[in-house]
Amino acid sequence: MQKGKILALLLGLTVSFGTTAWAQESAVNKPATSQDTGAEQDLRNFKEWVKTQSDKIATTTRAEWPTIKSDFNRQANKIENSFQNLSENSKREFLELKTRFQELESRPMADEVPLQAEEVRLREKELLGSFGNVQNISSIHMREAYIRFMQNVRTKRHNWTARDWDYAEYILQNLGKRKAAVEEKLSTLDEIKIRTLVGEFYTLRSGQEFKEQQRAKKQTP
Repeated sequence: MQKGKILALLLGLTVSFGTTAWAQESAVNKPATSQDTGAEQDLRNFKEWVKTQSDKIATTTRAEWPTIKSDFNRQANKIENSFQNLSENSKREFLELKTRFQELESRPMADEVPLQAEEVRLREKELLGSFGNVQNISSIHMREAYIRFMQNVRTKRHNWTARDWDYAEYILQNLGKRKAAVEEKLSTLDEIKIRTLVGEFYTLRSGQEFKEQQRAKKQTP
């Protein structure tokens, strides 16, 4: 009987030690906390965001940069607040991403790169058709040239980038210079129609820029 009690006591101690050891091992090998997971996820989002900005830098204008820079600062500050929760590799990657973004800022923006003369000629033909030689447009055909221009703008604008709008605006400005040269021969109705078409162009461009800004905000994590 005494031997049975001793055996039961030893068995209980064994189970107790085993349970304690299992608990200690679980504590050491427990999965990353939600805070750790959040920090790494924020870094992954940030990496994708920096890649997106890098891919579209050729079409980004200087006017858009303050908004982009604000988004960068917001995301970078969030990661820096949980920087210690990142792995060593992730810490290095975060610092590299910050450097890469700073290099983007030093590149010329889309509106800082001069328009190419050959491209202007191609766009004139595309948007003006038979009126592609702007300097030869007569007062009789000036109204029709503006109408043709806007017809093509309405058709093609849906897939345009900011750079495409820059070329279209440059052509519109050239039309304006030619119009000024023959203005005395234009009728009042021609003047009114042309002003209406010019106003439509800038309304469409502003609307497109607004949509792009809203789309960029939605894509920002």
